[in-house]
Amino acid sequence: MKFKEKWTNNIFYKNIGFFLNHSSRYLAIFGGITLLLATLISISSIFGRIILSSPIIGDFELIEIACAVAIGCFLPLCHLKNGNIKVEFLTAKLSKKKIYILDASSSLIFGFVSLFFCSRMLMGAIDMYVYREETMLLAFPVWISFLPVILSFFLLTICCFYTFLLQINELFEN
Repeated sequence: MKFKEKWTNNIFYKNIGFFLNHSSRYLAIFGGITLLLATLISISSIFGRIILSSPIIGDFELIEIACAVAIGCFLPLCHLKNGNIKVEFLTAKLSKKKIYILDASSSLIFGFVSLFFCSRMLMGAIDMYVYREETMLLAFPVWISFLPVILSFFLLTICCFYTFLLQINELFEN
C-alpha cells in the first residue's frame, strides 16, 4: 500500500481535517461577530458624541481589544484556505515538486512561529492576570482578551502542522 493510500484512508486524518475545518470556521464567525460589535460600538459612540454630546467612555479600548481578538480569530481559517500572502511570481517557473517542498516548509515554519506566539501570549496573559493589568478608562482586565487569541494561535499551530502533512502527502503523490 502506497503512502497516499495509507494516509487518505486513515479515519484519524479525515476526522482531524473535519474538526479543524469546523472549529476554524466557528472561530472565524466569532471573530466576525466581535468585529461587528466593535463597529456598533464605534457607531454608537460617534452618534452619542454628535447627537447627545456623550460618547461611550473607553470606546477606543473596546474597539482595540475587539479588533485584536477578531484578527486572531481569522488566522486559522485563512491558513486552512491557503489565504496567506504568497509571492507566486517567484515560483511560477518551478516544478510542482519544488512548490510542494516550499509550501510544506513554509507551513512547518509557520507552525513553529505560531506555537511560539501561542506560548508567549500564554505567558503574557498569566503575567497580566498576576499583576492585575487593566485598561485605563474601563478597568477591564486585559488578560481576558488574550484567551481567544491564545486559542486561535493554538488552533493555527495545529492547522499549520496539518497542512504540512497534507503538502508532504502531495509531494509523495507526485
